[in-house]
Amino acid sequence: MALLFLRRLRDLLIVLLIVGTVMFFIIRLIPGDAALALLGNDATPEQIQDLRASLGLAGPIHEQYLLWLGRVLRADLGNSITLHAPVWQLILEHSVPTLALAIICTVLAFGIAVAITCWNAVRPGNPVARLLYRSTSLAIAIPEFWIALVLIYVFGVVLGWLPTGGYVNPFTDPIGALPYYVLPAASIVLGLSAMYVLILRESVLREMTRLYLRTARSKGLGELAVVFAHVLRNAMLPCLTVMGTSFARMIGGVVLIEAIFVIPGLGSLLLEAIGSRDYPLVQGVTIFIAFLFVAVNMLVDLLYVWLDPKLRVS
Repeated sequence: MALLFLRRLRDLLIVLLIVGTVMFFIIRLIPGDAALALLGNDATPEQIQDLRASLGLAGPIHEQYLLWLGRVLRADLGNSITLHAPVWQLILEHSVPTLALAIICTVLAFGIAVAITCWNAVRPGNPVARLLYRSTSLAIAIPEFWIALVLIYVFGVVLGWLPTGGYVNPFTDPIGALPYYVLPAASIVLGLSAMYVLILRESVLREMTRLYLRTARSKGLGELAVVFAHVLRNAMLPCLTVMGTSFARMIGGVVLIEAIFVIPGLGSLLLEAIGSRDYPLVQGVTIFIAFLFVAVNMLVDLLYVWLDPKLRVS
């Protein structure tokens, strides 16, 4: 386990170096003068030169890269040009809404998928369980933004039960933040839980035919206890990979949902930074999202080893 952790930590550092390097050169390949675009045509040559130096755009490209790399190795991502604040501070402030939304959606979707899958496995002939399973393909096909607009119209405009947008920090006011997370989470959970059901059901049905379950059944355990105590642990392995990937995707990929519900998350921050050509902020957010993506996958690998004794032996 420790050796696996060290290998994944090495991979994490390599990925961060590659992502940061690629973003560094992509930004500098963008046509035009970034300093001139930020200051406007009325800027003096002295102002343009000072901004180039502050952005790290002065001097040869290899010197710029070494200067940037030295700052990153000291955990210094620089300051935002447009927001006039340290990049780390902005990332930490905007990561709370995104991470909270991603965690809520993942937990709810997995709980719904486990309930539907176990019900379908224990009562395969139940018409409601079969209908729920067969509707998963439709749920996956519906775009998240369309679900969000329908939910806003029904529950926010027509019924007036829930706010149509806004954000409250769940750590400072968890009760007050709850209504603001209902509609965004529901927009994502519908398709996400359907995807989990498709993967988990196939794995559960495959495990239900294993010979080792005869021992559990011979002890007098009911089908529901067999599924929860024995089947789910082994059937979860394929679903873990999808959960890790979908969780990491939500961290940087819920830009539309954040824009619709006016949530100040990482996706909105990155979109704003790209639109304003805030290069230090773009690089910092990209590196942070890459870090979270690799860290989540590393956690999934460790969970694989913990759940499957065969992997611990190998």
